Amino acid sequence: MARQTSTDERHSVHGLNPGTELGRYTLDSRIEQIPGGERWAARDTTLDRDVTLLLMPADAATTAAALDAARRAAGIEAAQLVRILDVGAEGEISWIAEDALDGARTYASAIGSDGLPAEEVRRITGEVATGVEAARARGLHHLALTPETVQLTSDGRVKVRGLATTAALAGVETEGAEADHDDARAIVALAYAGLTGSWPLPDTTTLPAAPTTAGRPTPPSHLAVGVPGDLDTICRETLSEGTGPDSPGDYAAQIAPWSRIPLAGAVRTSPADAPTEVVSTSDGDGDETTVVPVTPAPNPAAAQADADEVTRPIRHDDGRHSVVITPGGGSGAAASPDETQHGRPDDSQQQPEDDSHHGRTAATAAAAAAAAAAGAVGSGSKVIGDRLGKAARSASGRSKDAIHDVRARRDAIRADQRTRTSLGSAPVTVELESPAPLLPAEAGAPPSRSQSNVVLMIMAGFVALACLLGGIGVSRIGSGTDLGRILGGDETTAVQTTETSPGSDGGSGGDGEPLGVINAAGFDPPPGDGAEHNAEVPRVYDGNASTAWTTEGYNSESFGGVKQGVGITVDLGQTQKISSVTLDLPTTAQATVYAGDQATNSGTEIGKTEGKTGQVVLKPSSEVTGQYVTVWFTSLAPSDDGRYRAALGEIAVR
Repeated sequence: MARQTSTDERHSVHGLNPGTELGRYTLDSRIEQIPGGERWAARDTTLDRDVTLLLMPADAATTAAALDAARRAAGIEAAQLVRILDVGAEGEISWIAEDALDGARTYASAIGSDGLPAEEVRRITGEVATGVEAARARGLHHLALTPETVQLTSDGRVKVRGLATTAALAGVETEGAEADHDDARAIVALAYAGLTGSWPLPDTTTLPAAPTTAGRPTPPSHLAVGVPGDLDTICRETLSEGTGPDSPGDYAAQIAPWSRIPLAGAVRTSPADAPTEVVSTSDGDGDETTVVPVTPAPNPAAAQADADEVTRPIRHDDGRHSVVITPGGGSGAAASPDETQHGRPDDSQQQPEDDSHHGRTAATAAAAAAAAAAGAVGSGSKVIGDRLGKAARSASGRSKDAIHDVRARRDAIRADQRTRTSLGSAPVTVELESPAPLLPAEAGAPPSRSQSNVVLMIMAGFVALACLLGGIGVSRIGSGTDLGRILGGDETTAVQTTETSPGSDGGSGGDGEPLGVINAAGFDPPPGDGAEHNAEVPRVYDGNASTAWTTEGYNSESFGGVKQGVGITVDLGQTQKISSVTLDLPTTAQATVYAGDQATNSGTEIGKTEGKTGQVVLKPSSEVTGQYVTVWFTSLAPSDDGRYRAALGEIAVR
């Protein structure tokens, strides 16, 4: 019994069940439903492995574009992209087979309601930008990045799903610099989502919409604590001011470097949970407790033993006064007397500190220490005030050194990015030559008179040999040629000319070399949308007749009654004299060719063809000039998918 399938208004596939066989694949369970298709977990029975299948109705208008995008995406080699394994069809169903990501979860589920640590957001979005930049270098864009298209494997690797295919199923055809900027903007939105737990773009996701201020997304630093300045600035410039990075590679260069290792167990610190610094003083008259916010300061001993910096509590007790500074940052409440005297239960734990924000951390610690010192002096504790003052000065010095180191490292990384062909390429290692052997001391003495004479004789010999060879070469100039005929003599040569009568069609090619085509574009004037499969137009002048530009699919030979025709225009770069236009037509069609100073379907007519296929030569009846040549199709031919299209393999203008 044949499998019954149907589609809804979103062209999603129905009638498929676990156990259904499609070619060599057996369906297991449906993962998700997206515009234009469904994604299923499946089993490759031939290679005995798990795969993910993107299933689409074969007759849907977006399926052909998605399959073409998948074939091109399969050639992109980037560790951050989900690999395309197979593209095929059976009956009414087409599919794209992808690597199965066992145990992976989406970026949206990782964000949850609490967001992610800032450095984990930097790592994830940096990896996404690296993979998408590798595809951009090969002419492909994602154009549909959301927290659901980014997958995080169980070992922390970042994988991007749906390169070019998701956008093709949604009917998105953005190209060039605009597509570069759209992908960069989406990656910045991913960073915003990781920092705030909300989504700032109008695309539909499982995350809540970002709050707005004056109609624009509220900056991340206004919604969360611990947001690095560079990520906050990029989010504000891109999402609120309309500037920001121009491409995924530009974004990656601006936020580099990032760790390749996930931050295991790291959680975001909310403002309510931010730790405090408790300064307690006591004397014979009573106790006094002061609470100030503090950020962890580096432990010098740990810094010398290991590259990682940690923080520790600071205590001092001189018998009359007691000071306890607990690690952390933010604001909080005063500690209990027991905590003030003995430290908090977890104050012995060491907390890693991100070296990229060491400057800001040390500066905050310095301010906290100075405030504590002021409180101690006010209460009569001069000894503690002096010691905390020294700590403040020391922290201030470390802050300046850390800021200088961070800036130097950032400049070095950006310079390294500029020297690479792409972000996905391997780093270039300079091969150093082995050191030269030591020379004896006498090697530095000036040459003797006899040595100088030998050198002069050798140089004179080279000069004489060069002059001899030059003279021989000059004497042979023009040998074997008829200089008299080249320079023009008394003889005259009769030149036979043949006139070609003008005509509308012909079976032979035009005369002379074809004129150069510098660009082309689909021509779809109102009521059309102005574009007609612009991504395929380079095929009409690539020198390969087997590749063809096609129109969009229509419901009838006469464009379904919605328009009079569509066409394609080629740009010759400047106004040229046109003697003929040769068309390679894969299918029968009615078309008229026009020339002019702009793309038009009513300019100077060069010729027309009706119902012919193969190579057709059109010649104007009089002299024609123009910069643009437009092939205007007024009828369509049926295609294999039941729609009607026109096609053009090659165009040559002479």
